[in-house]
Order: sequence, then C-alpha cells, then structure tokens
Amino acid sequence: MSFLFRRGAAQPADPQAQERAAESQRRIEAGGIPLPASERLAALAQGAGGAYGSDLGVAEFALLERLGIKPVTLVMGSSIYHAGWQTGYIFQPGEMRVVSDAYNESRRLALGRMLEETQTAGADAVVGVKITQGAHDWAPGAVEFIALGTAVRLPDALRTKDGPVLTDLSGQEYWKLCASGLRPIGIAAHTSVHYVPATWQTQMTQQSGMFGGGAAWQNQELRDFTRGVYAARESAMGYLSAEARARGGDGVVGVKLEQHSRGHRVAGIGYEREDLIVTFNLMGTVVREDPALAVEEPPSALSVMRL
Repeated sequence: MSFLFRRGAAQPADPQAQERAAESQRRIEAGGIPLPASERLAALAQGAGGAYGSDLGVAEFALLERLGIKPVTLVMGSSIYHAGWQTGYIFQPGEMRVVSDAYNESRRLALGRMLEETQTAGADAVVGVKITQGAHDWAPGAVEFIALGTAVRLPDALRTKDGPVLTDLSGQEYWKLCASGLRPIGIAAHTSVHYVPATWQTQMTQQSGMFGGGAAWQNQELRDFTRGVYAARESAMGYLSAEARARGGDGVVGVKLEQHSRGHRVAGIGYEREDLIVTFNLMGTVVREDPALAVEEPPSALSVMRL
C-alpha cells in the first residue's frame, strides 16, 4: 500500500516551468502567442531555428524562388471562443449580433496571433492563408478559428513600411498583383448570422396531410427564407467593404464565400414551427493601387511536369 502511495504522490513543481506556463497564459489573455512559440520563431529570425516548414506545393515553391520570394516558416493562429446567449431572437427576423460578434472576435484573435508569429519570425508577408472553422462537443456554444499559411520574405520592391501583410493569395498570385500595380495590404473578413422566423404561409407548407391543406402539396418559394439569406449576405458584404475602406484599400480580391443554413424548431402553446438560421462567412485580400510596382514584362510561367 505504501508503494502505491509513493507512486501517486505529487511531484515537486518546477518553479521555472510554472513561471513559463504563467507567462504563456498572460500572453494568451492579451491576445498573443505562447512563450515557446515566440522563442522558436525568434530563434528562426536570427538564423538559429533550423530548417523551415511550408505548406507550399513543389511548383509554387520553385516559382517563388525564381521571383525572389523566400519562404521562412509555417505560421498559424488559433482561438476557441464562447458565444454568449442571444435574447429575443425567435420573435423577429434580424442579425444575431451576439453570435456574429463571437465569430468575428474569434477570427480576429486567430489572425492577430498569426500576424504576431509572422512579425516574430522576421517575415514580410503570409501567402495562402487558409482559415478553418470548427466546433467541439466538449464546448457547446463555442466557435473555433484556425488560420494557417506560409510566412515569406519579399524582395525590397514589394515590401511595405506598414509591417507584415496577411493574404489568402498564393505566392504566384501575390507577385502577379504587385506586377499589375496592385499592392496587397491585408485580409478582410466578416461573419454574419441571421435568424429568420417562419411566416404563417411557410408554416403551412411545413405541415403535412390535412393540417397543411393544399399549401404543403404545391411548388412554391419560401420567400421569407430567401429574404433572410439575402439579408445575411448584404450585412456581411457591407462589413467587408467597410473594413476594406478602413484599411485604405481600393477593393477586395479573391473573395471566398461560405454559407450555412440550419433549421431551428420553436414550440409554444398551440403552435410549432421550423425557423431558419443563416450564417455567411466572407474573406478576401484587400488591395490598393500602387503603379510603382507595375512591371512591363513579368517572367514567363514555369512549366511543371509530373514524373
């Protein structure tokens, strides 16, 4: 029995490890990256971090090398965020602000941490940023965003005094834009979550048999749901345009749109209906005209053969 007790006894805590863990926690709470990640990337910036990692394909890697764009390392940003309670949303159509704000703040934190990793690694830009969204059974009501991309060093002509730039462009697309006189200046993104209660007419189509009458057996558009999808799209586009203007951009290229819809059952005294929740995710790269970057004859594209 004493042997089992000795095996299960708590080991003395390492004060240095505790302090490092506390420092990482402080950094996360401030919206930053943990201490070990910061130390590794700082060493990489000083040439002592070993080999780099990259999610670039072979053809893209070879082309970037030819254009003078040097991969530095794989960078990421992550945030798991709890969405609070949205009150009164089942009574009228409109944006679920609390839920939309949770999505947008989670993404902002993820991209902010990616930017910090890029700065710490001494890179000038991130190409091919991919953002994945997730949810977890062990954290109901939470949203997660993970941003992943390759940090690169740019030729002197392409660098900006404003610091590192995040883009969802490939390396080749980044160079092409610059050669056309357009400078990428950052990522604009927004999520809009809208709630659409079913009107009486839609409720009738959701019924079957004698309760739905003839409405359930006829082809017809569910106009309230269609209108809700448009409302969510317009809200997201409005925020995206406003963010692009705030960054000093002239437009947004490569906009990616993801739309998800799900039903929400509402039951009360004497009624039951199936409402709609629509989520729009938009992301693209903000660009600004910069004629000084334009070149007359860009290098010809590489020919790549699969062996």
